[in-house]
Amino acid sequence: MKRFKLQLRKITVFFLPLLSAGAVAQDVDSARWILSDSGASVVEYQGRNSLRLNNGGAELRDLSFKNGTISFDIAMEDKRGFAGVYFRWNDNSAEYFYLRPHMSGQPDANQYTPRFNGLAGWQLYHSARFAAPTAYQFDQWIPVKLVIKDNKMDVFIDSDTPTLHVENLLGPRDAGSVRFGGGRQNFHLSNIQVIPSDDVETVGTAAAPAALPDNLIESFSVGSTAVASADVEASPELPDALLEGQVWQRLDVDESGAANLARVSGRTREVNTLFVKKVLTADQPKTVRFKYGFSDRVTVFLNGKALAYGNDTYQTRDYRHLGTVGLYDSVFLPLKAGKNDLIFAVSEGFGGWAIKAAMEPVPGVQMD
Repeated sequence: MKRFKLQLRKITVFFLPLLSAGAVAQDVDSARWILSDSGASVVEYQGRNSLRLNNGGAELRDLSFKNGTISFDIAMEDKRGFAGVYFRWNDNSAEYFYLRPHMSGQPDANQYTPRFNGLAGWQLYHSARFAAPTAYQFDQWIPVKLVIKDNKMDVFIDSDTPTLHVENLLGPRDAGSVRFGGGRQNFHLSNIQVIPSDDVETVGTAAAPAALPDNLIESFSVGSTAVASADVEASPELPDALLEGQVWQRLDVDESGAANLARVSGRTREVNTLFVKKVLTADQPKTVRFKYGFSDRVTVFLNGKALAYGNDTYQTRDYRHLGTVGLYDSVFLPLKAGKNDLIFAVSEGFGGWAIKAAMEPVPGVQMD
């Protein structure tokens, strides 16, 4: 999202600073809002002064939020679009909940996803743990409320009971700013209330987590420096120069079973590829099957030689291809006796940067 420069006018926002127990909500004047350079404005809609967002965003100035409630009324059109709220925003990382009006009634009518280094991960977090099938009413005000306490969140959408309960928020844990965003259509927001408080409690129940395979690989070594995909993607050999200076760090998978590579680095349009490594040591030459999933594109190298390439980018196969991450691919690894470096060059385009893998135990083969 662009750095906001304009000021929001005539929107009433309530907030409760983390002061004494006797503190009360107070009106905040328009100077507390910062708007994006374009796509955000203040208009009258259905009898209310409202914030209109269309490929723009708005940030509350000088507000630190970790726990508490965020509520607003939203009016949407019956067409494609995305609108929601970021909270605990720090250094382009945040928690994010948003609505998809064009998916009304579908399992992905809305979604929670963490955001790291400017990248959301909806292709990783796509189960009932993170989204709820909600039917929307269009061109009228819909009340939405988020209750956030530590790593848990309840979401109420035109309901007195939680529409969605997130049991394990995966993004930043520190307090940060609150921002609203919307795109691809005109979203109107009014009656915005942000109340920081450690005294809130969540009451919802989360969907059961998906079962993960016993042979899931639980951590990877990830190079700290992103490289240009043009220098390595679909190349028959891995250039040694690209590995020079890489600092390898351990990255664990989260409850999705995948390692979210955006935790390690951001990316630009061209510099968008990270190296992910596992070391396999074999007592003698043998071929083993290795299952993996990725987002969005990957070239698989064993001992510097390419074995496979895949492109799972959003809508590359058909208009409903989402590019979600699962153990959908396999490669047969011709291991040599001794140490073998298995390296995935994973390139990100949109929707999540991830690697996921599993391998059945093989006698005589150890994995580091």
